[in-house]
Amino acid sequence: MLDGFEQLPGFVWIFEGPELRVVAANPAVRAAVGNRSDLLGEPFRRAVPELAGQHIFELLDQALRGVRSHGYEQRVLTDRDGDGRLTEAFYTFDMAPWRNPDGSVRGVIVQAVDATGVVAARQAAEVAAATSERRYRQAAGLVLELQRSLLPDMLPVLARVQVAAHYLVASSDLVAGGDWFDAVPLPDGRLALTVGDVVGHGAAAAAAMGQLRTVARQALQSGGGLPQVLAALDDFAARTPATRAATTCLAILDPGTGTLEAASHAHPAPLVLGATGDGRYLPLTPAGPLGTGARPAPVHTCRLRADDILLLYTDGLIERPRQSLHDGNRILAAAAASARRATLHEATTVPQRLPDRVCTLVTERLALAGGGFGDDTTLLAAHLLAEPVAPLHVTLPAETTALRPMRRHLDDWLTRIGASGSDASDLVHAAGEAVTNAIDHAYPGGPPGTFTLHGTLDDQGVVHLTCADQGRWRPPVADPGGRGRGLTMIRGLVDHAEVRHTRAGTTVSLHHRIGQATNVTTVAAAQAAGPHKQATVVEEFTVTVTETPAGRRLRVRGPVDLLTGPALRAAIMQASRGGSLPLTIDLTPVTHLSSTGVRILHEVARIIAGLRVTATPQSPAHAVLELTGLRHLLPADSANGNHDRPRQ
Repeated sequence: MLDGFEQLPGFVWIFEGPELRVVAANPAVRAAVGNRSDLLGEPFRRAVPELAGQHIFELLDQALRGVRSHGYEQRVLTDRDGDGRLTEAFYTFDMAPWRNPDGSVRGVIVQAVDATGVVAARQAAEVAAATSERRYRQAAGLVLELQRSLLPDMLPVLARVQVAAHYLVASSDLVAGGDWFDAVPLPDGRLALTVGDVVGHGAAAAAAMGQLRTVARQALQSGGGLPQVLAALDDFAARTPATRAATTCLAILDPGTGTLEAASHAHPAPLVLGATGDGRYLPLTPAGPLGTGARPAPVHTCRLRADDILLLYTDGLIERPRQSLHDGNRILAAAAASARRATLHEATTVPQRLPDRVCTLVTERLALAGGGFGDDTTLLAAHLLAEPVAPLHVTLPAETTALRPMRRHLDDWLTRIGASGSDASDLVHAAGEAVTNAIDHAYPGGPPGTFTLHGTLDDQGVVHLTCADQGRWRPPVADPGGRGRGLTMIRGLVDHAEVRHTRAGTTVSLHHRIGQATNVTTVAAAQAAGPHKQATVVEEFTVTVTETPAGRRLRVRGPVDLLTGPALRAAIMQASRGGSLPLTIDLTPVTHLSSTGVRILHEVARIIAGLRVTATPQSPAHAVLELTGLRHLLPADSANGNHDRPRQ
């Protein structure tokens, strides 16, 4: 029996008891975690602690409660070499309760297959397929194309802050289209970060979010402070029906001092991750949604520490059916902390750049925890660097042998500041032309001199490169040999180039704005390329009306979203006889209260004089009502309780 277990081709774990002690693990499993000598007999959490935050322990606990689960090509990071660096593998697994003869759960049995080779082969095939991007764009449809055009295609690359963003568009056109994000360098060196969510979905919502993003960017670049920018957004939303009741969070960071200003209109508060992974939500007091007559949003001011990461996100990341926003915030904080603390092996496909890594792992793991995302999901990360990357300064002989080391020095520096591959290629090529001209022209007929290459990155995301020599250039020769064409090529590669000749020598100055591409894709595409595929739970929407001594009561069950919103509004108007009768709406059984439902409640509150709303403090709807300016509709004892508010 033991020999047969040891020769099993797959991966088999057997855990016993509430502590999930490892009672059996075949050789394949032991090798996957580095053949740890203290594995058998140890609680699994203690034996393989690096799995914390990867949602593996939670699935095992679920199996202990009798619920079987499956994972498809799930990314798992383990410390195989014992050096603290996490190695990547992908597994398809089955976690099943191990039952006693009487039916009680004794432990958990896990069977898994290593899918790493399959994932790698698929990814390589996707990269190699010349037509994959065209097919993907066709499958994604009009809404994704519209969103790509309205959202920023590049994020700034800055000297003291690294920025990354992931935007997952919901799979269906019916639920996609409403989120936006932006990162705007300000003239005084500060950085503005904003996320928001428009009520509704589809192409109309995508167009509305594009309008709000444009209004915010124009107000910021015109020198408006945070209150003025939010006032401009609120005024625009009030005059434009498609943008009314949108939510937003705006933060302005001074990278030099770490000073952060933030405010919210009915939007979740940002999360700050410390260097050790400790997280805290900013204690914002949100105003009501934009365009609904809400009071101005209070501005919260604090100071970030060096190496902190600021996360802004939309509610699609934390909202789940039958789950409160408090629980969503807790799960987000745990996933972000785990992603921040991870030390990855170089061979993993997870991005090494810290904000990109956090965005990638957090969206992956929260999709796994909730069975995917049913709404657009945005995550924007800003990493305040402990120290800015030092400028480039290198002096080399004006000889052809210096071209290769020059390109190596420049390419290494561009990698350190975070330039994209295309930007780095353009700058290295342009600098190579400038250096070649210095080698060819600066020191004619005499001993070779030197050239100096100097590079800086400013607070607007512009790289400034200068190539200076101490010679006197020969005039360009217009002949078939090609002399004199280097400057033409330079001007075609960078945003701006200038040449200055003096008695002391010649300086070629190159100026080029660089950026990092944003990650905008569909939830379906991300799940197909990534590790997890889970079934979506379809819940029934129902509305019932009862007569009580206090008047009519409308009880709503299931999800309130774009698809069920019209039915809810019709039921409310019918039960209140067009607004002439007082009405109580019970949202306690609601599993998901979307922005569509919030807008409906704002509308009917103006029509029905005696409207009241009830929702228990633990229900998903209660926290949404608190956040979106509908607290006044709740009973006084519920609205005033602090225990029912999302932890910030």
